[in-house]
This record gives sequence, structure tokens and C-alpha cells, in this order.
Amino acid sequence: MAGQRALTRVAQYLSVTRKDAVRAKARYLQFLNEQLIEQASRIPSIAPALIAEVRRERMLTFSQIASDRLKIPDFKAQPDNPLSVLATLDIPVYLTTSPHRLIEAALLAYDKQPRTEVYAWREDLEESLPTELLPDLGYKPDVQTPLVFHLHGIDDDPASLVLTEDDYLEFLVKITHDLPDTTVMPSAVRNAVSNHWLLLIGYRMHAWDLHVLLQGMIRGKPKRPRSFTVQLTPEADPAANNAARIQDYLTNYFDSAQFDIYWGAADAFAQTLWQETEGG
Repeated sequence: MAGQRALTRVAQYLSVTRKDAVRAKARYLQFLNEQLIEQASRIPSIAPALIAEVRRERMLTFSQIASDRLKIPDFKAQPDNPLSVLATLDIPVYLTTSPHRLIEAALLAYDKQPRTEVYAWREDLEESLPTELLPDLGYKPDVQTPLVFHLHGIDDDPASLVLTEDDYLEFLVKITHDLPDTTVMPSAVRNAVSNHWLLLIGYRMHAWDLHVLLQGMIRGKPKRPRSFTVQLTPEADPAANNAARIQDYLTNYFDSAQFDIYWGAADAFAQTLWQETEGG
């Protein structure tokens, strides 16, 4: 939790002191690429020659390195991976705050043809993002051709990332205005948020992205069925009853937003879901 908040603050600091938010975001993406390649170099099944080749290809995005070049994760070989499990379900719309195309890679591995769209949370993004990534208001997704809608940008375009504190605030204002607007937000996204049950995976309680989603998109939708969130059990404090109090707070917090909680890690949840569906 502290790490995500620290990242937001560091990004904010760099964008202000260096007066170049885009450069700060580009450096962040570069750091992720370097960490991914470093971790991949320790995997025995990945040839050192391939690692060296990827290191030389400076223009690759994180998504391209992970999914196209190194095949990590290998979704087809890992059916119990959380994204593999989600990809096999009959879901027509995936909303994500990740800037990486890993959901798309998982869907492709299971013979689906996803469409990727990116929300233009700043007006200038409507001009800078490639046309094929902008929302198509007429697109009608289904389980074989699902929509993957990136709310917080995509790693193809560092400027599109929601990363700093100012970004999150600007996103919150924009999404609150745009969500009900039929000329801006695809009907599939509006319907998913307003009228269908949701499953939140991978969000920590104190993370900016979770709070912004709850406040800007999810709360105040009376027609939406009761939904689910996967949350880690709070770590115990030296005070014996502290963890219990935190868990009680989280239960009440999500209950007010019409969410029930699955207590456990995303991997454990995906394993349970996989066993009940594909795994038998």
C-alpha cells in the first residue's frame, strides 16, 4: 500500500520539479521494462541470447516485451493464472487501470479477439492517441470479441498514463463528467458500470486508483447488482485486535459501495474460480 502511494508522490514531485510530467512517466515505464528484463534473465527457460536481443530493442513497450518477446506469463501454459482465468470467462467488457496489454494477451491466448480502447482523460489525448485506440461508440463487444477499456492510459503513450496526484484528481473530475455522456463514453462501458455486477481484483485499500474508481465511477449506481472485490486480509499489527478492526472497517467501506469481499490473494481467488469453472 505504501509503495503505490509513494510512487504517486514521487511521480508528482518529478513532474513539478522538472516541469516535465511526460518525461517522468517515460522514465517510470523504462524502469518497469528494465525490471522485467532483469527478472526474466533469472528464468532458466529463457535463452540469454533472447534477453540480450530484447535489451537492444530500446523502443519496445512493457507489453511487447512481456507478451510478444518473452512470453511471460505464458497464459496458455498457465491456465490458473488470474488473467488466464478471467480470459476464459464469458465477459464482454474488461475495465482496467493497468497501462499494459496483458489482459489482451491472455484473451488472445484463449482464441478471443479483444478490442483495445483508451479513455482520453485529458482533452489533448484525443489528438495524441492513435485513432484505433480511441473509443468507438458504436462497438458492440461480446464474449468472443470483448472490449478491454484502459482507464488510466496505455504504455504505448507515456503521456496517457494516470500516475501523479494531479493526474488522479484530473481523471476524477473528467470521468465524473464523461461517464453519463453518451457522446463520449461507450455504452458498453456505461452499462457495465451502472447495470452489471463488478469484480474488482488487484486493488489495495489505500491506493489512489481504487478510491478514484469508487468515487468517480462506481458509487451512486442504484441499479447495479451487488458486486465483489478481492482484498488481502489486513496484516496483523503488534496490537492483537488491530487487524480485526481494519478488516471490519474494510467490510463496512465496501458494503457502503455495494460490494462483498473475498478475503485472500488474487492468485488464491483465481485458483478457486478456475477449479469451479474450467478446472472442475
